[in-house]
Amino acid sequence: MPDDNLTRPVEIPDRKPGICSAEFVAACAVLVAAAVLFGGRLGDRGVVSEELRWAEVAREMRQTGNFFQPTINGQTYYDKPVGSYWLIVAASYLTGEVDETAARLPAAVAGWVGVLLVMCLGARLYDARTGVFAGTVLATCFGFAFYARRATADVETVTGVLAAVWLFARHRDRPQGPWVLLLWLVMAVTSLTKGLLGFVLPLAVLGVYGLLVSVPRDRGRVAGFAERYRWFFNWWSLVAVPLAVAVYFAPFLLSERQSGSADGLDMVFRENVRRFYAPHNHTGSVYLYVGVIFVLAAPWSAFLLAALLPGKQKSDGDRLARAYFWAVFVFFTLASSRRSYYLLPVLPAVALLVARVLTAPVDELLPLARRLRVVGYVLFGCVVVGAGVLLLPPANLLPAPYDHLPDLPARWAYATGCVASPIAFGWSVVRARHRLPAVVAAITFAGLAYALLVALPAADEFRTRRTFAAEVRARVADAPDHLALYHARDIAFDLNHPVRLHEYTAPDELTAALRAGTVRWVIARRRYLAGLTLPAAVQFEEKAYPWDGTDQLGDKMVLLEATGSHER
Repeated sequence: MPDDNLTRPVEIPDRKPGICSAEFVAACAVLVAAAVLFGGRLGDRGVVSEELRWAEVAREMRQTGNFFQPTINGQTYYDKPVGSYWLIVAASYLTGEVDETAARLPAAVAGWVGVLLVMCLGARLYDARTGVFAGTVLATCFGFAFYARRATADVETVTGVLAAVWLFARHRDRPQGPWVLLLWLVMAVTSLTKGLLGFVLPLAVLGVYGLLVSVPRDRGRVAGFAERYRWFFNWWSLVAVPLAVAVYFAPFLLSERQSGSADGLDMVFRENVRRFYAPHNHTGSVYLYVGVIFVLAAPWSAFLLAALLPGKQKSDGDRLARAYFWAVFVFFTLASSRRSYYLLPVLPAVALLVARVLTAPVDELLPLARRLRVVGYVLFGCVVVGAGVLLLPPANLLPAPYDHLPDLPARWAYATGCVASPIAFGWSVVRARHRLPAVVAAITFAGLAYALLVALPAADEFRTRRTFAAEVRARVADAPDHLALYHARDIAFDLNHPVRLHEYTAPDELTAALRAGTVRWVIARRRYLAGLTLPAAVQFEEKAYPWDGTDQLGDKMVLLEATGSHER
């Protein structure tokens, strides 16, 4: 049987919509915490992985003044729409240049807006208390907090989809009106950040929700269908839909007119249509997201199974929240291209459902949901109690080569948290069960703050790409126009080279350029040099560490100099 301390009803003095003074203060506290978590120390880490592409495209846009043709090292790179690059360029006018802070600031702001929107949506679908806690859950979901600090367009897409759903929820009792224009414009602008998901996901959510809406039985099929989707079948849509299409396609058409290339429109088809049924990469298992969702939503995924069970009383707001979750989850599962972070748009729905199950009185939950909620608290408590094991040296915990990893930074802060968190959790279970959700949120915030604001910036000391790039700049200063890249385009941002670099992918062409004297210096990845005989010698290598595996070592870069170049 469930523990009474965890299932006894929580007294809620007022569950009417609206925000009372206590809830307003709580909402402000959540927004401040989100600002700290998403915006703190943004520039203290070098950009990595796909961040490099977003940052470099934006840097070259500002450098050239061409805002409709994304390039990397002067070559067209139309992998995503231009909207997300424009946001980084705009942020760069606050920081003075396109640096790490400017590259990540749009995602951080979008994350903060997303927290605000999910609180508003939760208050409208359930009540103000649930709304505030939904914002708390979203802000402290591992996946959301991590990507809100990353220079990509993922969180902008999440927030854009959330904004569209919130607009619909706000006007679902008045489905016809000028708000329909705003709904379609929000979808169009969102689609300009990463792709047509800005249209597809909101339409999927609203489509599924429409199937759950009750209509009078005396209506015919056609009339009943139109009644379910009155937000679409109205005169405003005749203006809104063409306007949204025009807004979306305008940058691509301007780019084609300016450059004479249809790369942008080709990208729309390749990345948004063909990827759904015939992807060229990222073909994960159809079961991928069943496990991924528990990682992205951690630690709140401990309560996800309880949250997915319906309440005793099915409200219209709860139907929309569940339509939000299942429409997004099923869409990405059915898509042939699958990658863990693709599922990020489901997190606001997770936040809504988890907030509902944690704030609801026990008599509003099914018996199984009550038991699963208890299981969630037990799992969270086990993690809190066991977190102290990370204080042990890596050599005592991890297999080779990871046993060489450095100790945790600021161990005193982590140790303090490991002592305080179990005490606070135990106290709330025994003496203040009504504060248990808030205590879980506080512990989660502290853990994420340590990981994102302390541990990751400290780990940047061991990221050697920026140090390598600085050394390259110093060594090639006397002949910067004789530097070339060989399968190493993504160093362009860290290199911040004043001129466009030669770039090669074929060994024969690189060899000819080295012998002709066109190229003196070459930056290359180790893995692409295996088996090659080039007329050049290694002058400098990116530093390797004992814990680097085969893949990491192959990804390290080296600087080569043409043999005999000193005599030329």
